[in-house]
Amino acid sequence: MSIGIVGAGISGLHLALRLQQLGIDATLYTDQGPDGIRGGPPLNFVTRFDSTRRREEALGITRWLSSAYDNAWMHMSVEGPGGLSFRGRLPQPASSVDFRMYLATLLETYAERGGEVVHGRPADRKQLAALAGSHDLLVVAAGRGALTDTFGRDPARSPHLTAPRHLAGGLFHGIRPADPPGMTMHMVPGAGEIHAPAYHSFMGQVTVVLVEAVPAGPFDAVVGGDHRDDPERFTRDVLELITRHAPLLRERVDAREFTLARPVDMLRGAVVPVVRHGWYELGRGAFALAVGDAWIANDPLTAQGANLGSALAFQLADELRAHQGPYDGEFCRAVSERMWTTARPVVDWTNLFIGEPPPQVATLLAAAAGDQRVADAFIANLDRPEAMWRAVSRMDLTEEFIAQAQSVRSGV
Repeated sequence: MSIGIVGAGISGLHLALRLQQLGIDATLYTDQGPDGIRGGPPLNFVTRFDSTRRREEALGITRWLSSAYDNAWMHMSVEGPGGLSFRGRLPQPASSVDFRMYLATLLETYAERGGEVVHGRPADRKQLAALAGSHDLLVVAAGRGALTDTFGRDPARSPHLTAPRHLAGGLFHGIRPADPPGMTMHMVPGAGEIHAPAYHSFMGQVTVVLVEAVPAGPFDAVVGGDHRDDPERFTRDVLELITRHAPLLRERVDAREFTLARPVDMLRGAVVPVVRHGWYELGRGAFALAVGDAWIANDPLTAQGANLGSALAFQLADELRAHQGPYDGEFCRAVSERMWTTARPVVDWTNLFIGEPPPQVATLLAAAAGDQRVADAFIANLDRPEAMWRAVSRMDLTEEFIAQAQSVRSGV
């Protein structure tokens, strides 16, 4: 058996490392080496929850086990008149490490363990088809570029045609940690969200400020322009936005010390949430299977993208190990549908939160602000997508979730 893996994000790397453990031959195709990954701008700001950290341990990735990289708490607030706030403790800490450091280290680890890495990956469907003869199956895990067009948007599972949020962010000094230390999310109705997790990067401990802006809304000054040539202006714009819209975050900012960690540490972009078709016939009996961002792109609002990518990589590795027949269209269709069972709660939950909040979400947030038991149960579900989706999908299920949190944790 020979598997070609195109893309060295978390899905591609976790799949390659897992197949390596299982004794399955895999070749990883990447357009960047470790130094290139480390030297570029951030493409995302990832928080890895406990389930992902347990998979890392299974892979023998132990570099970030120290509590110095932990985020054990999540602070949430709804800003503005009638606002509310609460905090909840994760059952096990999450980890927030610069993803450039993370991916580069995993790529080096795979190569050091004897994995085959090819620097240079197919750029389009034609080049992908040319590569197919070298492997029994190609898995595409590259979420950016023309290659994703190979799979095509699945309209039945993709309600968005445009990006519901525009993004801008950076790594900053000058923000005092939350009390207790952890991640913060400030929701500004009608404007968007401001995320501010503690983060470990090349300059040590910093704070991410990620602005998710409703298009043509009050956050446009930050997300509307390209600040790469003027990081000082970007810093001023971010501070002004925090001052106007997130007073709880502003209390932790020392304006004299507030600055980007490095000029390169800025992010700007937008995500159109999409589920693509899970597989594609390349011709001559060869197939490509999509996983991770190549298959599903989620807005970062719920911090699920990398965690889902890791979960799907492990699920696919198990499918490949167990399968005895050809890697044909029937195999691709069946495995894609089974992985969709894992992915669907994340997609549905994220789409619900990115839109106009339904009544049950307001009910749940108000209950969490008024009862620590509900707050802790809600925050625990950040690492339990199926449970989270059930808790927010309908008002009756939200009320059931609140009642269970209150009764179980009070010992009733």
